Amino acid sequence: MRQKPNKTGKLYIRKTAAAVLAGMLGVMSLIELIPLQKSYSAREDRELKGRPDLSLESVADGSFMEEYETYREDQFAGRSLWLSIRNGVDLLAGRRDSGGVFKGEDQYLLEEIVQPDEEQMQEKLDAMKEFKAGYGKIPMYLMLVPNAANVLDEKLPRFAVTEDQDQIFDSVRQELGEQITWVDIGKTLEEHRKEEIYYRTDSHWTTRGAYYAFQKLSETMGLNQEKTPKWQEYVVTNIFNGDLSAKSGYGGGVEESIYIYASEKKGEEPQIVVEYADEGKKTSTLYERSKLKEKDAYGLFLGGDHARVNIRTTADTTDRLLLVKDSYANCLIPFLTPYYREVIVIDPAYYKGSLDDIMEENKITSVLFLYNGNTFAEDENINGVLR
Repeated sequence: MRQKPNKTGKLYIRKTAAAVLAGMLGVMSLIELIPLQKSYSAREDRELKGRPDLSLESVADGSFMEEYETYREDQFAGRSLWLSIRNGVDLLAGRRDSGGVFKGEDQYLLEEIVQPDEEQMQEKLDAMKEFKAGYGKIPMYLMLVPNAANVLDEKLPRFAVTEDQDQIFDSVRQELGEQITWVDIGKTLEEHRKEEIYYRTDSHWTTRGAYYAFQKLSETMGLNQEKTPKWQEYVVTNIFNGDLSAKSGYGGGVEESIYIYASEKKGEEPQIVVEYADEGKKTSTLYERSKLKEKDAYGLFLGGDHARVNIRTTADTTDRLLLVKDSYANCLIPFLTPYYREVIVIDPAYYKGSLDDIMEENKITSVLFLYNGNTFAEDENINGVLR
């Protein structure tokens, strides 16, 4: 028969528990007083909120407390440990999504498909059509890249619910009509879905996926196939772990390869000069290999995102392309260089100028809009550069 603890024993247990709790609270309080503020989370690949400035105005309108709450969420002690514990508990409970990212089959992390705001989308498409109307004779193309959750839907966890991106794309295509030529790469990517066309831990497609899409793009744009080099795939790193791993907390131990494509024979590709207009920097390569040592190794391509990049080539042509894009375009750009004397790359997320100035000053002969579906759905910057 189990013996019940006496009153003295119970009191001892309560005092011990209270002392342990008080000690934990004391340690946490002391830690909170230590200025260990971090500006960046490598794990989540994002900037962390800093301590907000205190003022009568910010207190009066309530903004200080809102910003301070976000600051404490980003800066509390042991944050990385607690995030790991939380994700582990969620997985044990059967949850397979975190921060808008699904933990799928075969170690694939897949972003949820974004449902665009109808009014914002209509304004965006109207701006594109108005822009095209101002340059009636210059061909313009739109290539929207479906996200991995749309193409690799069999990798999604059981019972996962996400938007139908095919339907979203169909609406965009119908709205643009024949004014802007639609580059349909959905079927192309579907045909190669068994291959490594998307990263497992990153939100981007792989260079192989971009290569297959470029083949369809070149066909649609009528590019001279005689200028096409014989491309060869080369691995540049085998330890890549992407932004979706950082964002979700899943897949931290997964390592992937990043490939680049180069011509098999030396001299088949044109020589190039790459000018980063916002930095006043020039180089003779489209790759920034130092990025392979950083967390965001996808920055290898074009050194990451920039407001404007001017790429001049020795290609035997007078054609000039204006490329309006998001980061998905970065690994596809090398495939474009054999066909244009100049490629001007604009990222509306950073560029504050007008595309009209570029069109007139640089004798642009064709325009390509290249985005992944999620970024295009959320982007609010295109209107600004088009109008």
